[in-house]
Amino acid sequence: NIDVNLEDEDKALHLLCDLPRPFENFKDTVLYGKEGIVTMEEVQAVLRTKELTKFKDMKVDDSGEYLNVSRGRSENRGNGRGKKS
Repeated sequence: NIDVNLEDEDKALHLLCDLPRPFENFKDTVLYGKEGIVTMEEVQAVLRTKELTKFKDMKVDDSGEYLNVSRGRSENRGNGRGKKS
């Protein structure tokens, strides 16, 4: 609204500073682990990579290999009708 143009590095720093607390180590790594200017493109690329890695680690095995569903009466249910156990 005030027609201020931010430099690329300023945008990157603002983005890093606005990240939530779980990203503290990430922020430190990006800010202090690199010499020179931090660009918005670099920050976005690293954030995307981090998110993709997180989703890959959380991926659910949907092969159905571990699925076991049983239906119907159990083996012991029909035996001994009328008797309480």
